[in-house]
Amino acid sequence: MIEMNHVENSSDAITVDLSDNPGGRIGGDEPGQDLVWITGNTHDIWNRYLRVMIELSSAGYPGCIGCAGPSAELPWNENLSRARLA
Repeated sequence: MIEMNHVENSSDAITVDLSDNPGGRIGGDEPGQDLVWITGNTHDIWNRYLRVMIELSSAGYPGCIGCAGPSAELPWNENLSRARLA
């Protein structure tokens, strides 16, 4: 179970602080390397999130193995992700 300590939403960023793990930020200014950062416009990202959530649900998620593609099964590398965005 994911337990959130705090969620902050401003006009340009959504920041999530978790209890047992580092959190993350959607949009806004680049945080430290300990947080996952999804760069971009929060409105566009949120709409994409909702669209993907509906698509996965329609496909039978969580029962659809491989729904998110092979890259979703690899360990996450925040530094590599940010380098691809630069």
